[in-house]
Amino acid sequence: MPPPPSLTPAQLALQAERRAAKLAKKAAAQAANGVGPVTPQQALEAERRKFLRREWLAVGGQNGTAESGRRVKIITWNLLAQTLIRRDLFPGSDCLKWTDRKPMLQAEMGHYASADVICLQECDRLDDLLSATPSHSHVRASGPGKLHGIVILYRTTRFTVRSFRAIYLDDEELSPSAEAEGDGRRRRGGTRQTRNVGLVVALDDHESGGGIVVATTHLFWHPKFVYERVRQLIILTRAIKEFQKDNDCESWPAVLAGDLNTSPSEAPYQLLVSPQTPLAPSVLEHLELSRIVHNTVDKIGVVPPTPLPAHTPMNGGPTSTLDTESGASALAAEIDGGEKDEKDDEDELPDSNEKSTANTRPPEAADGILPVTELTEMMSETVPGGAKSAYGLSPWATNGSETFGSRGGFGHLAPRDGKDEPAYTCFTPLFNLTLDYLFVLPSTKDVRVAVIGLLRPPRKDELGQGLPRKGISASDHLAVGCELAW
Repeated sequence: MPPPPSLTPAQLALQAERRAAKLAKKAAAQAANGVGPVTPQQALEAERRKFLRREWLAVGGQNGTAESGRRVKIITWNLLAQTLIRRDLFPGSDCLKWTDRKPMLQAEMGHYASADVICLQECDRLDDLLSATPSHSHVRASGPGKLHGIVILYRTTRFTVRSFRAIYLDDEELSPSAEAEGDGRRRRGGTRQTRNVGLVVALDDHESGGGIVVATTHLFWHPKFVYERVRQLIILTRAIKEFQKDNDCESWPAVLAGDLNTSPSEAPYQLLVSPQTPLAPSVLEHLELSRIVHNTVDKIGVVPPTPLPAHTPMNGGPTSTLDTESGASALAAEIDGGEKDEKDDEDELPDSNEKSTANTRPPEAADGILPVTELTEMMSETVPGGAKSAYGLSPWATNGSETFGSRGGFGHLAPRDGKDEPAYTCFTPLFNLTLDYLFVLPSTKDVRVAVIGLLRPPRKDELGQGLPRKGISASDHLAVGCELAW
């Protein structure tokens, strides 16, 4: 008999981690059923892995929507990158150290492993979490110099990757037909350097035929740069349509999931879901005031993003190798945006001056900043009819449900599209916001997609004094999820 294979230190550590997770799961089940005994070690591990568990809700649309038998569950979650954590941003939190956060994130990721696709943002320690999703592989992307990035995990027993693309939002052109000047600043039409990216993947469904296109992103965070977020949404949705055409999957549903850093009452959301509806005067004014140019635009295009490795071809899809540490099929290479830099402006607090923003100036002709009317027309052309929000346009909310509208999210504005988005998807001691979404994008091939299930949004009384919080969530954001049928 041959000797047993010798394991590397990393494999031994992963083996111990999986054993501890199994013990914790067993202890939790025993405690729930009143079965013992539970050892002190099991009890401690179960306590470290506790989080707020939320059930799935069935919503309207089941009848006549799944004749082809195609159903997909999708989760999106901003994990809160460890590199962005500052104690002054989360006063009173008991869950900021990685040793506390890691078991909770692993447990919650394991809970979502039943989903077919999982989109992540602010992911900087993916290798520590992959053991929770052994049936999934992934693609990922990060902006130039960022210590964290975005990830799309997909169930390998059902899907294979046809193709994928990283979209570097700073470098893409908002107005490709504009007159060429200098380094292309006019065509890009950006207001500042953000280092934000989008990621889109085409997944062949070898279980029921056809496939699905899934995109994720994390848009620019600063509240005063509304114009920039609208620009990023136009570029991203346009790129998704081009990607579908280039990869012969225009007849597949396309889903955009992620942290858009915008609320339902703001211009980016309203223009995405209802581009033909005029914006409220105050929303329009806010958008107009954000037509400013930050001095970081001078850095864009100076150092282009690192191209994809030659052994992960865009045409025909990337190859896969066996990841021996995760036990799952993982893509051989990640999309990366360049050299890492420990400076990241996403943990900055917004400028407290409501009338001005430091290091900005009014736009000039060479900047390519569009008038608001042209910007809104461009969005209408890119997403004709608007995108369908999984929560915002689904009949999930009942009397007493906590929604963005019921909590007064629209303020003095008349409630409109988005009132049934979750009341909160980001809940910290300082900020209680709705920022994370799932959208079905309009199709040129008349693909009819119904939302038949949603991950229940939490109630405010379940979130304690603010996240991250032990026993609730190791992130400041809350996962949202939907089940689609077509």
